[in-house]
Amino acid sequence: MYMNWSKVYNKNDELKLINKINDIARCLKRNDKHEISLFGGKIGISLFFMYYAKYVDNQEPYDYAMELLLSVFDDINHNGYNFHTHASGLAGIGTIVEILAQEDFINANTEDLLGSLDEYLYQLMIAELKKENYDFLHGATGLALYFYKRESCKNRTKYLLNFGDELEKISYKDENGIRWQSVLSKEENTKGYNLSLSHGLASIIAFLRKLYKAGIAKNKVSDLLNGSVKYLLSQQQDALRRKSNFPNWVSNQEPSVASRLAWCYGDLGIGIALWLTGKNANNSKWQNKALEILLHTTQRKDLQENFVLDAGLCHGTAGIAHIYNRMYNYTQRDEFKQAALYWFDQTLKMAKFEDGLAGYKTWRSIEYGGWQNDYGLLTGIAGIGLALISAVSDIEPAWDECLLLS
Repeated sequence: MYMNWSKVYNKNDELKLINKINDIARCLKRNDKHEISLFGGKIGISLFFMYYAKYVDNQEPYDYAMELLLSVFDDINHNGYNFHTHASGLAGIGTIVEILAQEDFINANTEDLLGSLDEYLYQLMIAELKKENYDFLHGATGLALYFYKRESCKNRTKYLLNFGDELEKISYKDENGIRWQSVLSKEENTKGYNLSLSHGLASIIAFLRKLYKAGIAKNKVSDLLNGSVKYLLSQQQDALRRKSNFPNWVSNQEPSVASRLAWCYGDLGIGIALWLTGKNANNSKWQNKALEILLHTTQRKDLQENFVLDAGLCHGTAGIAHIYNRMYNYTQRDEFKQAALYWFDQTLKMAKFEDGLAGYKTWRSIEYGGWQNDYGLLTGIAGIGLALISAVSDIEPAWDECLLLS
C-alpha cells in the first residue's frame, strides 16, 4: 500500500527524537554479537540501518547495513540454518530481503538469493498447517507471508492456493463464523481461539486480505474473510466495563479478561487488521467498526492499567505509537496523530536506564531474567529506532509489513 507519508512531528519538536535515533544507531553499531534472525538478530538490525541511512542521507550506515546483510547469507552458507519461521528463521529473512529489494534499498536478484529455499519452506508451511500450527510468528502464516512477497517465485500462486486450501481444512465453522484453534498453554494443555495479531485470528485476517487484494483464490478467500471477521466481531465485549473491546482469546477453560494495549495482543492489532481488511475488501462496515475500536483505544493512556512496561514494538510504547502513526497516515484523523505524539513521548521517557542501550531495556518476566538489554527488532532498540524514524521523516515505513501493519 504505497502512500505519501506525513511525519507527525514538526521541526520545532523533533530534536529529542532525532538525538535518540542517533543514540540507537551508535549502540547498534557497537554490538557485533548478533544471531541472524529477523526479530532478534542481524536482519532486523540491517533493516534499521537501511532506513537510518536513507533518513540521514549518508552512505556509511548503508554500507554497514549491507555488511550485516551479506554476513547473514555467509553464516547460512557456511554454518547452515535450520529454523524456518518468520520470527526466528529463513522465512523472516527472505521476507525482509524481498521488502528491501521491492523498496529499492538493495539491487538484488532475489530469485538467485532465495529461489533454492522455496520448495523447502513450502513443504514446512504445509507441514505446519497439518499440525494446526497456523501461528504468524512461529508457524504457517509467517511462511505464507514469505511466499506473498516472493513475486518472482514461479510456484508462488500454487503455494498460496494450497495454503488457503489447508487453512480451510483446519478451520472451525458454525453459525458464529470461522476460526482456528490454538494451544493457549502447553503447560496446562489449554486450547481455545487466539484473537491476536501476533499469534491468532487477527493475523489470519490481516494475511488473507493480502491474498484478496492480489486476486488469489478470491472467492475462497472472501468466504474465509467473511467468516473469520464475523467470528471476531462476535467476540467484542463491553469496552467500558472490560477496558478493552476484545479479550486475548476465547476458551471454555479460561475466563475472558481485558487485553493489553499493544501490537501483539489486544484492540490495536485487531483494529488495524480489521481496518486494512475493510479497505482492501471495500467494506465500509468493517472500516467503521475498526475506527470505533481504534478511537476507543486512544483514550487508554494509563501505562500500568494497559500493561505497558517497556518501549519495544511488540508490547511497548514504540509499537503503540507506530500503529497510531500508521492510522494517522491512513486516515488523516487528528485523534490518531495526537495519540501517536503521546506514545512517542512516552517512548522517550522509557529511556531511563544508565546501563541500558540508548537508555532502553526490555522487560522479560522474572523467570526469564527481568530487565535486559535487547538490540533486536521486535522487542529491542532496532525496532524502537525504526518507529522513531517514521515519526520524524517522510519515508514510508514499508518495513512494518513484517508486522502485518501495511
